[in-house]
Amino acid sequence: MKPFEFAALMSFAIGSFVTRVQLLWSYGFELRWWWRVALLILVSFVTIPLRMIERMVSCKRIKREELRNPPVFILGHWRSGTTFLHQLMAQDPQFGFVPSYQVFASRFSELLEIPFFMACTKSVMPANRGFDNVELHSDEPQEEELAVADRLPYSIFHYFCFPKNAKDLLRFTTMDNVTQKQYTSVKNAYDTVLRKASVFSKGKTLLVKNPANTGRVPLLLEMYPNAKFIHISRNPYRVFCSTYHQHVVMTQACSLQATTKQLLYDNVILFFKTVTERYLRTKSQIPEGHLTEIRFEDLMNDPVNQMKRMYGELGLTGFDKALPHFDEYLKKQAAYQQNDFKGRQDSDEIINLVNDNWRFAFDEWDYEVKAPCGNAQCDR
Repeated sequence: MKPFEFAALMSFAIGSFVTRVQLLWSYGFELRWWWRVALLILVSFVTIPLRMIERMVSCKRIKREELRNPPVFILGHWRSGTTFLHQLMAQDPQFGFVPSYQVFASRFSELLEIPFFMACTKSVMPANRGFDNVELHSDEPQEEELAVADRLPYSIFHYFCFPKNAKDLLRFTTMDNVTQKQYTSVKNAYDTVLRKASVFSKGKTLLVKNPANTGRVPLLLEMYPNAKFIHISRNPYRVFCSTYHQHVVMTQACSLQATTKQLLYDNVILFFKTVTERYLRTKSQIPEGHLTEIRFEDLMNDPVNQMKRMYGELGLTGFDKALPHFDEYLKKQAAYQQNDFKGRQDSDEIINLVNDNWRFAFDEWDYEVKAPCGNAQCDR
């Protein structure tokens, strides 16, 4: 097992024991993956004392914590550049964030702040995310949805273990067709995750990146009515290929069910349509001056001026003070190698699939629609 695969499986294993049992009972698993099931049950069971200790030590303090400033939410479908934007903006000292160690061990993350346990965490953390070359560090900004999945069965992150149940799990990216109990549970769990991050960040304005939130705008506005939002989009052909690659890598590491190429293709199509169409239907609820949008390609071509524009449109202060930090980060990222999907995203198979299902995204964000050339691979 590769270090990334072990870390990915462990990230699901260290969550709530009850939640893991609920998921296995509801969605089922294949016997050939018995050892993964055994690992999930064993690790989630033996870490119960750690979760109990942290609950006794910090539960009241977390509940007392109040977000001093409205959060800034980065929205956008998976593989659209949300991570790059998140890490770039997080260089601004005014922002706090949810760090990786609070995500991967959400229910006992304060114990990981003890030097010995933090050293152990760093020793098992893989060099990158497995499906791309983004480096992983315990104290850097991370997507917080895994922390919700740590607590509840109501999270799309469980998809990587149960890919056949994508449609059911996607309900929790839009909060449609959920019970009041499920709605309240997600709301409370998410608020707890952000309160905990606020403690870590010493009350700074939280900068939060979570593609699952793209379809949850009404919920976020209910919880944080003065929040600011940034939506990032990317070329749909590229998004399809990159998301499919992510699903292949993650299900190979974590799935408890059989997968096929067609199943993953269908799920990728469903993911994008579900969260993006929901965002487009609900973004009008965001107050004027609280939403800005950007295309990943424009951000990469002119990051400084695009960042300045977004700060201005959202009424965020401190751009000039943060600029040297942005410049330093961009210099470090100059040698970063993105995954190469050029041949695949130019194939007739992908062009036809994306054109048939995601045409609305080309119109919304002004991307060029390609025409198939009649061959398996086109020389474009």
